[in-house]
Amino acid sequence: MMASWLSALGIFLLLADVTHAAFNPPFNNTLERGVATECKTCPYTLCTNKEYYGYNTIVSLICWTTGTVIAGDSTWLRTSDDCYVTQYDLAAYAGEYETDLSFCGHDSTLEHITTAPATTKYNTECNICDDNTSCEVVKYLKYGTDITVTCWTDLGALVINDRTEKRTWLKTTDNCYVAQIGLEEAADKTEIDYCGPVGFLQLNYTSPVKRAGSPLHLQTSPRSLAKKSPTPSPSHDLHKRYLLNITVGEDYARCYETPSSSSRLVTSYEWDHGVWVQCYEDSFANPNPNETSWYLTTDFCYVREVDFWESLYDQYRFPNCNLFEGGGGEDVD
Repeated sequence: MMASWLSALGIFLLLADVTHAAFNPPFNNTLERGVATECKTCPYTLCTNKEYYGYNTIVSLICWTTGTVIAGDSTWLRTSDDCYVTQYDLAAYAGEYETDLSFCGHDSTLEHITTAPATTKYNTECNICDDNTSCEVVKYLKYGTDITVTCWTDLGALVINDRTEKRTWLKTTDNCYVAQIGLEEAADKTEIDYCGPVGFLQLNYTSPVKRAGSPLHLQTSPRSLAKKSPTPSPSHDLHKRYLLNITVGEDYARCYETPSSSSRLVTSYEWDHGVWVQCYEDSFANPNPNETSWYLTTDFCYVREVDFWESLYDQYRFPNCNLFEGGGGEDVD
């Protein structure tokens, strides 16, 4: 009798397990209109990317799981590429993914990331993707800030003269990318994973309250000093917004400890010398009209804006130094 009862119980449990694990067939959906996204190796925003899906991509959804909460929802979906996207990136679905798809299993809920410490050498923009030209800023990191990086890529945009570093960018635990050349030391690539494909991404502006964009600076400063014609230099790219090289237009451009000519002189740059600048600083209280606008250089001293041939005050993406004090930027999920 006991053996018969145990046998019946075993059959019942087997049937219950089969019922629980019943397979629901996959089906297709399309990325939300105007959305491009990364398909990740695990359902968390810090996981590396396996694929990058451009606009209007049709994806085959295999199963569902849980991970990082995006727009109030922790549901992620595995695609036929064996990677995960959030349902927030997909066109609205009339049903319930948790009902209409199978669960991916417990292992799918685990987060797999690598980490390594790093420190910023310069004021550093941390962007939603690996490009200082068009990708939005998530964080403004002041020089000397300790950060944690999770992966690396060598396919990002070139920042100043980092050709020897193959344009290396690193993703941080703030879910944004920094250029390695802006760090005190190069990251040990043996300690962290490769990020996978990183495409052009945009911040989420579809929440009920639209987020404010990065501060714009459109002021034009006075130019009362005559300048010599500079030697043409095709390497000057003013389309970028950060760590720009501009040319001295005076016999000498003096670089001071603070944005004031009454402060200690740190160094001087000769005419036609290229200077790397990090950000701008306003000093409107100064009665001298030629000393109201300054650039902070990578020598960590300030040069008057009027001492250069190029003006960055019409480059709206070039940052104010004050931004790096507060660490602000756009929030990103």
